Amino acid sequence: MAAALIMSSTAFAGGGLGFTIGPKVGYQTAVLSYKKADIQSGFSNHFTIGLAARFEIGNFYIQPEALYFKTSNLFELNTNYNVEDLLPGINIPTGAGVDFTLNAANIQVPVLIGYKLPLANILAIRIQAGPTLNFVIPKQTLASYAAGSVNPVEISNETFDTKSVAFGLQAGVGIDLLKRITLDINYNFGISKVFGADVFNNTALGQYFDFNNVANTHANMFMVTIGYRFL
Repeated sequence: MAAALIMSSTAFAGGGLGFTIGPKVGYQTAVLSYKKADIQSGFSNHFTIGLAARFEIGNFYIQPEALYFKTSNLFELNTNYNVEDLLPGINIPTGAGVDFTLNAANIQVPVLIGYKLPLANILAIRIQAGPTLNFVIPKQTLASYAAGSVNPVEISNETFDTKSVAFGLQAGVGIDLLKRITLDINYNFGISKVFGADVFNNTALGQYFDFNNVANTHANMFMVTIGYRFL
């Protein structure tokens, strides 16, 4: 509300009000790269799709978004004891290393406040920042584990509890081209964990695996998206 009041005070000086909405597609990455292969890999493995609206007051704007994407975290765990019961017919010694992969489906809702600087009739540069809410979709979240030559075994998310909402912040830059096409590069800072060691240690899986290495599942990543503004 405070941001809206500040922005409205500049509406007449900046050129009035505006509203647009449209789709966005992109990807997430830990490290930005301009190489074609890295960009293709980002779209293939960390695809993002969603919708973005923008309320403009002069050169200021508020941009709420809703983005769907999947994340993948790989952790190296140790076993608490022989896990023949968990992997029938296969004996994994106590303390053996196990690769645990957590694939989570997410809907993220950032609300960005920004300022755009028009450079020409066809180009504007933007800076923006704001809070995010990250909702984990339990039924689309899966985990798997593998050890040595053992094929990965998938575990349904129903066997453990996930945090329904994680909080974060986003900040970044963007470009508007021809007043319709957008390019945004934002960095997402995860404030609260999506998962933690206590989530897994307090489940049936905790008797087989030592989850204390699952210490960091904050959603820290770059998000690169291209969009089109209707209306």
